[in-house]
Amino acid sequence: MCGRTACTLAPDDLCKACKFTDKNGKTQKPAWRDATNGKSYFPSYNIAPGAHTPVLMSSKHVSDLGTDIVSSTRVIQPMLWGLIPSWHKGTVGSKAYETNNCRAESMLEKMTYKVPLQKGRRCVILAEGFYEWKRDKNTKQPYYIYFPENKSLFTDTRNNDDIKADQSCVKKEDTNDNNKNKIDEVKSEIKHDRKDEKSYPRLLTMAGVFDVWKPSQDSEPVYSYSVITVESSPVMSTIHHRMPALLTTDEAIDNWLNFGDVPLNKASKLIHAVTCIESHQVSNVVNNSRNNQPECIKKIDPSKPKKSAGSLFMSAWLSSSQKVKVESSTKIKAEGESSTKVKVEGEPLTKDKVEGEPPTKKFKNS
Repeated sequence: MCGRTACTLAPDDLCKACKFTDKNGKTQKPAWRDATNGKSYFPSYNIAPGAHTPVLMSSKHVSDLGTDIVSSTRVIQPMLWGLIPSWHKGTVGSKAYETNNCRAESMLEKMTYKVPLQKGRRCVILAEGFYEWKRDKNTKQPYYIYFPENKSLFTDTRNNDDIKADQSCVKKEDTNDNNKNKIDEVKSEIKHDRKDEKSYPRLLTMAGVFDVWKPSQDSEPVYSYSVITVESSPVMSTIHHRMPALLTTDEAIDNWLNFGDVPLNKASKLIHAVTCIESHQVSNVVNNSRNNQPECIKKIDPSKPKKSAGSLFMSAWLSSSQKVKVESSTKIKAEGESSTKVKVEGEPLTKDKVEGEPPTKKFKNS
């Protein structure tokens, strides 16, 4: 399952981190679209269901509404975590059951998910990683799970036989010195172009389903989603028996989003467990969703004695609090007075930082 995520990138950085190559070979980045109903996305190390988080979808969903003109084939829009069916009657919190996760085994059977999937409402939930808790008798150890940084989103996932078959189809004349020189030139150009690019973390791309619900006829629509989950792979099963359905290549992402050309029965084959993930233990400070700090994802040493969540939070508070540096002078004036110079470094800790409140700054169009 997936009940907590981390995503600390601002909207513009999210769009740049999700650059992709379209069918014409042109590099694009998704367009950013603000959440509806005045809601906002708050970057955080500790995101729980009920928050608005970044979701990638086809721009066709926006164009069909006739409300926006987008320049990209993909759009990133914050959506409410916890799907609200379009036919729901009542308030946001009056759902009969939890919809944070959608089990792949029954997603084409339950009307809550079957109806939006048949409408092509397939999406990709973006995060830097997610948390899961390993149960051991009376204890629960949190883990942070993410994609390896050294593996590109565009990694060739074909098996060795397919790759060898492609290599065997290369004509002999294509291996001459002139073509080799051309290949070297292209590689040199790519390397040169990447020198000025900012480095972004490889985002975790989770398959999801979303729906659009209107509380009333005159109100703005509410976009909400569920994370599709599957039985865990051997890599993940030691922590939990369920995991998000991860899309590991840009081709898989494109096929999942492209509801117009890729039918649901074919797209459903993309939903399966993967092994290309890494994880490490983190402190219990992440247990409380109000705690939003880098310590949430920081790796801990299992061999060292565990600190309580309270002591970890206090350590973080003290490390970021006001620093005072006192420089005492040894010079004694004629009147017998000594001078002391005080230098204040940093900013005072505000109340919202102490209590773990979400940041006050709201991210909209950037």
